[in-house]
Amino acid sequence: MLYSLEEIYASGGRLPVVTLAIANETIGALRYVLGYEDMELDGYTYTKSAFTVSMPERSDSGFSDLSFGVDGVSGEAYEYMTRVIAAQTPTYITVTQWHYEYRGKLSELTLTITGGRITRESATFTASFCDMLNLEFPRLRYTAGNAPGLKYAA
Repeated sequence: MLYSLEEIYASGGRLPVVTLAIANETIGALRYVLGYEDMELDGYTYTKSAFTVSMPERSDSGFSDLSFGVDGVSGEAYEYMTRVIAAQTPTYITVTQWHYEYRGKLSELTLTITGGRITRESATFTASFCDMLNLEFPRLRYTAGNAPGLKYAA
């Protein structure tokens, strides 16, 4: 039996809850949940929002950039980022997956924001992390010869 996309999403919420937190030590944090209602997770309130994540391109730079788009933020991201730019302190973005039923963390990834574009209706952030597999000297470059498990990952 085949189900429609609407039936799958309405059939019990088996997908993990995905949240996005943008944090700066001096300014505070913005927290969003991918969904249609606000949620309380781990003692923090996450505001409902729609957001997307674009995967990085393949390159040999040693760093991979992810692009995050947050929509429907009612101007709060715009005000937040103008304060961050004025403060000139590092800002981090964290993507977390939570179990749909008992709300425990399944996975978490924290990246440093390296750029972005902000309007009053939406915000797009570029965040970077170090890609250890493509990093060269002075570190060891991982190959199938010195890291045999790589032949199973692809």
